[in-house]
Amino acid sequence: MTRPDQLSLDDFVTAPRKPSLVSEPVATIPSATPEPEQAGSAGGTGDDGWTIAETRRQKARKALRQMTRERSRGESQFVNVKLDRATKRRLKLAAFNADTSMQMIMEVAIRTYLDDHKL
Repeated sequence: MTRPDQLSLDDFVTAPRKPSLVSEPVATIPSATPEPEQAGSAGGTGDDGWTIAETRRQKARKALRQMTRERSRGESQFVNVKLDRATKRRLKLAAFNADTSMQMIMEVAIRTYLDDHKL
């Protein structure tokens, strides 16, 4: 038996590339000689190939991540509560009958307890 011919990329049907989001050519950031500490920085200027649009996108992503992180820090805290089966069943039934969630019942109960005991 002889070895079959080598396959090349031209033998396969490939989809055309998607057009880029930027329709006009993007200007690169001008720089004379980049300093060594700037060459590998995330902002990227000069010879490392970063464009103005890419730098702005990266800064926007970072700002959005930071804003989301800040917003979620104060939003919710979780408390694990171990309940016996009978209590859990009663809580689940109460939530169903009141057409609310077990979490809301727990929050109101904790808030009421803390207010009553001035804590």
